[in-house]
Amino acid sequence: MLGVLYESEEWSSYKLLEEIQDSGIEACLINLEEDQALGMISHCDLLVSRIFASAQFRAHQKSLARMPEIIRQAECEGIPMINPPQAHFYETSKALSTAFLRQKGIAVPDVYGVFFPDEIDPGSLSYPCIIKPDCGGRTTYTSIINEAEALSQAMAEIPAIRMIAEEYIRPVYGYITRVEVIGGECRLILKRSVTPDGLSAYHLGSAYSHYTDCPEKLRQTAVRAMVLLDIEFGSLDIIETEEDFYIIDVNAVSNASEDNTGMFNFDLMKETAAYIAKRYREMEK
Repeated sequence: MLGVLYESEEWSSYKLLEEIQDSGIEACLINLEEDQALGMISHCDLLVSRIFASAQFRAHQKSLARMPEIIRQAECEGIPMINPPQAHFYETSKALSTAFLRQKGIAVPDVYGVFFPDEIDPGSLSYPCIIKPDCGGRTTYTSIINEAEALSQAMAEIPAIRMIAEEYIRPVYGYITRVEVIGGECRLILKRSVTPDGLSAYHLGSAYSHYTDCPEKLRQTAVRAMVLLDIEFGSLDIIETEEDFYIIDVNAVSNASEDNTGMFNFDLMKETAAYIAKRYREMEK
């Protein structure tokens, strides 16, 4: 049995399950918001993690809190996990993943500090900067801050969660590069436009286009970063400048909506399921 750990009623989780089952593998969804989740783990031969860092913004803090216990139980019972446990911790801390990539010589933004909203000294940062939750996603509580006064105003509207302040790298070409990596290969590379507020996200109205002439060095660096972070499948957001490119975000859980399949001419969940099925069959040998 293959268990897919999830916390959000996303279309993509059900699509992933369907594709895994269609490959002939017995699989089930395990909702970490439910109390019986821990008991279901022991019936699995392999686990797949789909616990988003943004869970806390959908009142799914229980799932995030349960993941360390799930990981300990799986390790104790010898049940492997895709992505591996360390990938979850990189998924849930931008400061941790950014610091590790910098240590390995990969270009990332400078980090000015990690803090709770009532702790930050606006005078300690360089401007412009970008602030965002250390554990989060989908641009929730994410802002580009141009001056100290604006930071104080922004902090007054943010709950008591750990935030990270980073160097703002301007997307001079008007897009963010999104790379989906599966099994050590760049499987989908897109340009995602920047909205008037300087952010870039599907739900904010960003437009997508295929990036067919993406530089080879960027491709290779994206794959290397995922290998270093032990992320077998996931995505990266990258800003290119005239001189270099910078990894600004890494996700160990990739998401897609139903309309993305036709938009991208690529079925992300089907391809991810194929990789999971391959790993499952290799494990059975």
